[in-house]
Amino acid sequence: MNKQIFLKWFKINSLWFICAFIVIFLLVQLFPNIMLGFWGAWASSPLIEMTGAKGAAEFSPDFNTFIMILCRNSISIPVIFIAGLFLGAPLIVIIYGFFYSLVASLAPLTIGKTFTFCDWILVATEALFVIIVATFASTLGTEILGVKPERKQLSAYWKKQLTDWKGSWFPEQKRNWRIVIKENKKEFVLFIIIVLALLLFGAWFEVWGY
Repeated sequence: MNKQIFLKWFKINSLWFICAFIVIFLLVQLFPNIMLGFWGAWASSPLIEMTGAKGAAEFSPDFNTFIMILCRNSISIPVIFIAGLFLGAPLIVIIYGFFYSLVASLAPLTIGKTFTFCDWILVATEALFVIIVATFASTLGTEILGVKPERKQLSAYWKKQLTDWKGSWFPEQKRNWRIVIKENKKEFVLFIIIVLALLLFGAWFEVWGY
């Protein structure tokens, strides 16, 4: 795996996440009631309810709760990973940036408290988890599709994917995905260890870390 490509994707995904987070934070400061209504509609949507996106306060702090949170967070992995393989990670990290910013910014209006240092540790852990999964998948996507994380190449790729409805739903592969995955077995092992560590820490911290 090319380390320079990985670092470029990490920078891109981190910047998009941070920008999305800041934009929502500013909108909450300017239009708190509107954003609160938006959050209420989003939180009550069937998709959010299906994924079980609840806070730790809604569960009893025991091992069953730990497993629930671990499973809930694990649902995100295939979604983020597939989006990254198709080089759509920036869109995914924007959505997560919006989500975490809404949760943090609206906490005084929704749960009656400002986020504490412990809350921010949890947000940072989950944000890092999202960015790492997106970055690893994007790096593999670059090897498979031959599209480097550069503005011109990404813009041309996204434009083609959005406008070429007659073509195959799967983009043209420059290298076979099986070969790419086989060549990156060691990186996959390291990736799994890091993601698993973040998942376990995040679930533990959300239940027992406060």
